Amino acid sequence: MKDWFSWNSVRCTEYGIHVTAQPSIIRPSERVTFTNVPGRPGSLTTLEADDVYDDFILPVECTVSDLSRLPEICTWLRGSGKLQLAARPGGFYNARVANQIEFSKILRNHENRAFTVNFRCQPFWYQENVPEITITASGTFVTNPGSVFSEPVITIYGSGEITLMVGMTIVELDGITDSITLDSPLMEAYQGVVSMNSCMSGDFPTLLPGQNAISWTGNVTKVVIQPNWRYL
Repeated sequence: MKDWFSWNSVRCTEYGIHVTAQPSIIRPSERVTFTNVPGRPGSLTTLEADDVYDDFILPVECTVSDLSRLPEICTWLRGSGKLQLAARPGGFYNARVANQIEFSKILRNHENRAFTVNFRCQPFWYQENVPEITITASGTFVTNPGSVFSEPVITIYGSGEITLMVGMTIVELDGITDSITLDSPLMEAYQGVVSMNSCMSGDFPTLLPGQNAISWTGNVTKVVIQPNWRYL
């Protein structure tokens, strides 16, 4: 059955909503600039950067069985969160409800009680329930199965001065006691609720598609990676 979507871990069927048409899964557009050059046919295409894509809209066509639940539905279908689709199981998009209007206005003259929810999705689809990767030996390879680079959350357990190498990225760590977490999505270094940005120098690591070598120097007992695999 593909008559559902899930918004922030709640299936639409719990509100009496059923999907009549799942959206087509599309590839996001690269962010580019097209410049017309005098005297030159066509245009000059300039990519903003590698793997930089625009948001896109996924429309989900639905029906609702109980109009008395519209206030609940309006409260639920708003803001930003995680979108899961029956058309693409096993993962989620980070998205925002783009048409935040009162559903009662949409349904007022619609006897079939049909409406469309437009989700503005960030470019990448994230695989869910991916286990952490624990590394105890420097020089271990981690394989990214995704189609684009991932932004992992990496916790290094150790002390003192540490040099961490993830692929071609080198991170220098100083003054470590017990552990430090490098949160690439947030671009923050911390231990629990304590900021440790001052203990880090270098870029936040990414994991490229394919194999990535993880190595270090210094007193490290293990490295734990939440990889955040993602796809177009």
